[in-house]
Amino acid sequence: MSISKIKLSLFLCLSTCLGIGLLRFSYTALLPSTRESYEWTAHFASMLGSANLLGYLIGAFFAMKLPQNQSMAKYLLYAAFAGSLSLLSCAFAELPASWYVFWRIISGVSGGLLMILAPSVVVQCCAVEDRLKINFIGFSGIGIGVLIATLFMPYLDHISTQTAWLILFAFSFIICLILLYLLNIFKNHLNNIQMPLQQNNVMDGMYFSLLLVYACSAFAYVPHSLFWIDYLKNTLALDLYHINFNWILYGSGSALGAISAYVFARIFGHFTALKVLYSLYVVAIIIAILDLNPIFTYISSFFTGLLNPAVVFLTSFTIMQLYGVAYKKLWSIATLAFALTQLVGGLCFSALQHFGVNYHQQFILAAAVLMVGTLQFFVYSLRAKPL
Repeated sequence: MSISKIKLSLFLCLSTCLGIGLLRFSYTALLPSTRESYEWTAHFASMLGSANLLGYLIGAFFAMKLPQNQSMAKYLLYAAFAGSLSLLSCAFAELPASWYVFWRIISGVSGGLLMILAPSVVVQCCAVEDRLKINFIGFSGIGIGVLIATLFMPYLDHISTQTAWLILFAFSFIICLILLYLLNIFKNHLNNIQMPLQQNNVMDGMYFSLLLVYACSAFAYVPHSLFWIDYLKNTLALDLYHINFNWILYGSGSALGAISAYVFARIFGHFTALKVLYSLYVVAIIIAILDLNPIFTYISSFFTGLLNPAVVFLTSFTIMQLYGVAYKKLWSIATLAFALTQLVGGLCFSALQHFGVNYHQQFILAAAVLMVGTLQFFVYSLRAKPL
């Protein structure tokens, strides 16, 4: 018996909402107020960001090793509830530094598992012709999670940091309960999963080209995902109103990312859409250095927010369409490459800050790396002439 497209879309949407939107971006949104309330140093706050990236890498590696069978549901639930607890852990001040490092790693591990296992479950449970629609709705969860995190920004002067973290925990725990309910509905279908036959030569040149540009995007979005609020507050010296407005634009863009990619894919085809989106991403990052007028930070906030979930969704869908039953393995490798590059990028940008490299120079570096990745994807896809 087929599973409702609405239930599959909701399942994937909630999984990505929790895995990236809440477990990653809630920290970015609440970092300034948490630093002030808990008296964290800038170095320690940056270290926690790197700890989360390390956890994401561990989660992606572990997900890649898991068998493609009904056990995916069990590990997905473990990841969801552990990630929810990681948000609760940040609600308590004056605990040892190791406490926060441990739970930010757990948060990253949970995010990595959710981002690989949830789409893999959907692939097993949906018809081929429904994949594009289900995945675009599902990957919209990234932006919805970011948007939820941004809702606190205008009220941080009126509620405590602890209250904000507790509210996020409540959101995440409700999501966990809904995922538990949905996976119970999927149980019979998942129990009938047949292990795919081994495919020895699925990783062709096109896959490696996709992998490279996707990894470059991971490096390029580190400054916006970890340091954007700090840049707006401490470098541009924007007031709370403008900081809040930028972050709300970032969240709003994120919420529209997957649907924008879906529209582009329907009009131009997913390969052309990918090239356009990656090119726009380069522009959106470099605009951040134009601080002559607040409009430039608004544009950068909105479009970097939009383009990250857009390229994640469309890259995932392209791998799904090209490689079929090998999707879990190849998407795991892509997520692992993304996580590794992201971790290296986080450490790199933190080191650059330590040596006095300013944010403007960091944005230029991020845009240049993504430009290189995008150009090689242009060249290879034209030569390969993919469908």
